[in-house]
Amino acid sequence: MEDKAKQAELKLKDYQRFIAALLILSCYLYMGAVINTYISPSSDGVILLYLSLTSVVSGIILYFQKYRIERELENER
Repeated sequence: MEDKAKQAELKLKDYQRFIAALLILSCYLYMGAVINTYISPSSDGVILLYLSLTSVVSGIILYFQKYRIERELENER
């Protein structure tokens, strides 16, 4: 049981890192979309905006999975 809890905690830390990386990536993609759309107009801004949105949605999904693991760990203690 102890090994399973330790693996869950490691998975929790990995999820936190992935969520942070996805948020940083989505910020860069959004800034790129704004630059491509408004500052130097081109048609690539829409693609970057969709990629940014996809990154944010992936981060939200990972956050809910992280939350589920946290609840399981609290129930075991």
